[in-house]
Amino acid sequence: MSRVLPYILLPLLLWYGLNYILKARKYNEQQTMPIAITTTILRPDASFSSWLDHHLRRVDLIIVYMDDPDNALEDLDRLRGDRQQVILRNGSQVAPEMSPESRIMMRQQINTGDAIAYLLDRDFEWILHIDSDELLFEPGGEGNNSWSRRRDVGSVRFTNHEALPLSTASENVFEDCTWFRINSDNASRRRFMAYGNARLARRVAPAGPHDFSGYRGQVHEPPVDEVMILHYPTPTYERWVAKYKHYGGFGDYWYGDERSPNRVGFMLKSRDVVQDAVKSGDWRKARAFWDEGVMTEGSEMWRNEIKAGKIRRYEPLAKIAAP
Repeated sequence: MSRVLPYILLPLLLWYGLNYILKARKYNEQQTMPIAITTTILRPDASFSSWLDHHLRRVDLIIVYMDDPDNALEDLDRLRGDRQQVILRNGSQVAPEMSPESRIMMRQQINTGDAIAYLLDRDFEWILHIDSDELLFEPGGEGNNSWSRRRDVGSVRFTNHEALPLSTASENVFEDCTWFRINSDNASRRRFMAYGNARLARRVAPAGPHDFSGYRGQVHEPPVDEVMILHYPTPTYERWVAKYKHYGGFGDYWYGDERSPNRVGFMLKSRDVVQDAVKSGDWRKARAFWDEGVMTEGSEMWRNEIKAGKIRRYEPLAKIAAP
């Protein structure tokens, strides 16, 4: 029996050992890897607290770069409150002579590079650059096969949907805007008031404010309904006016480079309309442009597009508000 025992025990030990390794590998693959968000913000309002709370339910750290030339960190620190997972940093001040709509993208790229250097020393795996008018949203929450648990993935491409503007003012558009134009094809993207390109989560080095390079692993595009970016570019008339007042009379080319034409038609038209109103002091044409050219919640066009499946309702802050 003693001679037979090794022949019985050895296969059992091998089986248990292999089973242990496979279970351990599966366990490790299912563990969420540390995630950080970086954002660059200019003069945040009270809704930024909701932005922070929403994302802190999902990520481990948020690095906020202040783009205000006065570096008004006191205001941002007040909005941060006691959220220890939020780090405040002075943002890059490069290209002060450049128009704001292009300058911010240059600064975002530099700030994201600074964030990556910080995160690499702290063993973070994922970094996402998300603007302060965007929300990362996973309707079903994080599952075992979530993008953030995939060790074979080096880049994740998120589809973005665009919030339909409200017909009234709002103190918190993340709560009040609940209808979104779905990013389904080129035709739908042509109706967007801002960009229609996807957002990325990646691992190593930035190649622009919303892109990265030097990562390892395959590119993963999760199902559109699993995870998305909700974008609130001009959610109310008041915010539209404030945005294009700040942008000023910018040119037709990004960075002033004729090789990079700005093809966002709504953006260029908004520039002209708002700047005309600023110069004349007469805002009636601007108001008419908004009322006639922008589809808002509750309009007849809105009802028709719901029926056609072109817009959809999402409430990303519902779980935060729930008891």
